[in-house]
Amino acid sequence: MSPSDHLANKRTFLSWVRTGIALMGFGFVIAKFEIFIHILIKSSISKSSIIPGEIMIVIGIITIIYGLYEYLQNEKDLNENNYNPRNLESIVFSFAIIAMAIVLLLLII
Repeated sequence: MSPSDHLANKRTFLSWVRTGIALMGFGFVIAKFEIFIHILIKSSISKSSIIPGEIMIVIGIITIIYGLYEYLQNEKDLNENNYNPRNLESIVFSFAIIAMAIVLLLLII
């Protein structure tokens, strides 16, 4: 395989990391905004009010971990001059993120 294949794999991994960081940052903003709102209206801060932000942070962490897994597997495939599609892993990852998003939606409603 050519160096451009490895560099493309690295760019894809960095995209996974960038997406994970964005999700974690958004979760942090959600959690801190909830705390700010409670301070403004002078009410007590409950743990359940910051759970949506925490869920977004967890989704971001899972995204980065999955991106690392994909990167390492693709590097292995590139080094072996082989390609093995990982449909099952992609499906499991997608359903995990969808399930967490549904939980997040139910908490917000």
